[in-house]
Amino acid sequence: MLLGTLSKEKLRWITLIFFFLSGIITASWASRIPDVQNKFGLNDAQWGFILFALPLGLVIGLPISSWIVAKYSARKTMIISSILFAFIFFLLALPSNKWHLAILLFFFGLLRNATNFSINTYSIEVQKLYDRPIISTFHGIWSLACLLAAGVGTLMIAAGIIPLWHFLFISIITITGCLIYKNGGYDRNIQSGERRPILIMPTRYLFLLGLIILCGMICEVTMFDWGVNYFRSVIQVKKEWSTAGYTAYIIAMVSGRLVGDKLMAHYGPIKMLFINGFLMASGFFIAIVFPFFLTACLGFLLVGLGNSILVPMIYGLAGQSKDMAPGYAIASVTMVGYIGFLMGPLVVGNISESWGMKWAFALMGVLSISMIGITVLVRKHHKLMKQ
Repeated sequence: MLLGTLSKEKLRWITLIFFFLSGIITASWASRIPDVQNKFGLNDAQWGFILFALPLGLVIGLPISSWIVAKYSARKTMIISSILFAFIFFLLALPSNKWHLAILLFFFGLLRNATNFSINTYSIEVQKLYDRPIISTFHGIWSLACLLAAGVGTLMIAAGIIPLWHFLFISIITITGCLIYKNGGYDRNIQSGERRPILIMPTRYLFLLGLIILCGMICEVTMFDWGVNYFRSVIQVKKEWSTAGYTAYIIAMVSGRLVGDKLMAHYGPIKMLFINGFLMASGFFIAIVFPFFLTACLGFLLVGLGNSILVPMIYGLAGQSKDMAPGYAIASVTMVGYIGFLMGPLVVGNISESWGMKWAFALMGVLSISMIGITVLVRKHHKLMKQ
């Protein structure tokens, strides 16, 4: 079957490519965060304040991205935002002033949101062409790209290559991929003209689901923004091994997402939420109580397994709500969850500076346990909803 100039299989592969490119940039930044922090000589509290600009851009970018995708289509937004995302990523290596860096991080978050929002919107359009689930694979490829980027980051650090050349290399690859795709033709019929609401009040059931995502996103942003720092300052590994825990986390994320559909079909989403919360809590506390290289890697791996399919499961449960249409339900849950992205850098940075990074990661363990408690309430609402 051909749609315009491309078959549905080619459209699927193109979607996979853009998920891959987005993951490459995201994880490449995470792998060099300690180097950028050291460049400006900032303590953890000051660095947390600077990092706050990134999730602020993410949150503000939600309604903007929704409007742009609705007006210009997911396809155009996906291409243009990916190119700009790669360009702003390169610029992160250039500023000599911390406030200039904060401004760039804000736009980095803004463009990251536009890129991810448009790619996910487009993937839903491609999913409509298939009679079997393919969405989980897209997210698995994103995590696989993060794993590859973490490996490249490790090699760059070991070779003594500064972030400037590292970021330039990744940006060139990403922009080249986008331009090759753009010049190769595209099906202009696949667009998303639907205006997806963002700011909408959730019901009690959806609010509880949003709280679970909020806890999960705080933990996720902590792993991305502070995971490498944890290995340097707490585990005190050599610089070339500082990305080991983060790499273990990403490996677990990839594995979990690739088998996530089968796990949810076998155990059900509610039981999996309990399992995920337990895995994440266990992982954080293992890394804290046993601050050694192998045990910390194991802890990060467990956190990755627990966090891997959290968001897809919550979105699936939200879509089953009888109180509002699936699009509205998912949007309201996302808005609650994104507060976690805002809170993460400030909370972790200030706790790390005042009491040490172990205590910040201990809070993540407590939040993981809280997810289990919230799931108990979700289960009650879920049973009533099915009656």
